[in-house]
Amino acid sequence: MKQSDQKIFYTPLKIGGYSITVFASTKGICHLDLNSKSGSKLFQKKSKLPPNDKIFFGLPEQLKKYFDSELKAFKVPLDIQGTTFQLQVWNELMNIPFGEVVTYKDIALRIKNEKSFRAVGNAVGANPVPIVIPCHRVIKTSGALGGFSGGGPKVKEKLLELEGCVSLELF
Repeated sequence: MKQSDQKIFYTPLKIGGYSITVFASTKGICHLDLNSKSGSKLFQKKSKLPPNDKIFFGLPEQLKKYFDSELKAFKVPLDIQGTTFQLQVWNELMNIPFGEVVTYKDIALRIKNEKSFRAVGNAVGANPVPIVIPCHRVIKTSGALGGFSGGGPKVKEKLLELEGCVSLELF
């Protein structure tokens, strides 16, 4: 069954000055919107539930702790879909430690496909669960932040600042 056809549950949150909507299936977290409505368009069958519902696997509370600088790694099951290449990239993003940044080229090298840095960038941009899968920790080789599908470069900058890894050298 395609993810867009299955029953999805969602809860809107206000955390750290951001509007965040968590989308989940019975298997795990499947999408996270930061200040956007893309998830609403992805899922046809969805029901709103309170943030403390067990279907969200404690992610709303974990997000609050993350934005309060009390949590460095998320522990939730994921129910995400992508190409084999996207899944490989997203799995590698999960290995980037809190407070560190790597480049798109670094990720390409880590997945043993050194010429794929542009494709890595596309996969990073397609990440359905930003923050949980820390795509904000990936920057350009030049040191520029690059884009962030989870809310744009200003949100990316704020997340990196929260993690203590933004320096003036990046700008």
